[in-house]
Amino acid sequence: MKYMLYIIALVACVGVARAEEVTLDKGGFKLTYDCTNRTALRYEYSLTTDTGSAARPSSFYTDPDLPSGCLQQTSTASYASVKTGYDRGHLVTSNHMDATSTYIKRANYMTNIVPQISTFNQGIWVQAENVAECYRDVAPLTVYGGLVYSDTSNDYFLSSHGIRTPEYFWKTIITTDPSTGAKKAISWYIPNREGLSTLNSYIVSIAELETILGASRVGITATAAVKAQKPTTTWTLPSGCDLS
Repeated sequence: MKYMLYIIALVACVGVARAEEVTLDKGGFKLTYDCTNRTALRYEYSLTTDTGSAARPSSFYTDPDLPSGCLQQTSTASYASVKTGYDRGHLVTSNHMDATSTYIKRANYMTNIVPQISTFNQGIWVQAENVAECYRDVAPLTVYGGLVYSDTSNDYFLSSHGIRTPEYFWKTIITTDPSTGAKKAISWYIPNREGLSTLNSYIVSIAELETILGASRVGITATAAVKAQKPTTTWTLPSGCDLS
């Protein structure tokens, strides 16, 4: 059975041409992908105890499995070769896909990559990724996330790659508190900028994300109580957490 499943829908996007969206099922994760604007808009995946050790590829790849007529970035080259200070940033981190060599390679498809400020990608975004990496060993969890395009002034990569630069990234983790059995959630809404504050400064609730983005774009099914959760600080990483 072919692993790639497509669910095609036409949606109206504010400020851009009518866009074709598809759901790309990569086995380890799913992307909501905008074929017109060559970008993923949302992702989700579930994690359990980390037993994987597949090596991250040294290369990036065009996605070989897009539907006919669905556009993707025109280059796998680094964004830094066009504009210094930008990384090829993962939406779904490759470290979370190291269960198999197939999944981790798919995380390096350009459909999962967008321009991220280098200090953002290597700093606060890694910190958010590490929360999921550590808490997966405490209890099974699900990661949701996406990005927002709202400004054209920093779109440095349209000519070279065919993709705009996102202004914001969001991420939500939902898991179970093993001491109570209750669901718990944490979310962040983070600007793609330099000089950011601590991760704590960007905590929001799922309900707030729904207000900002719309409930359908967030796409999280949870009780109102879970959606209202807004921790005052980012969850402390468990001692002895293996981040490899």
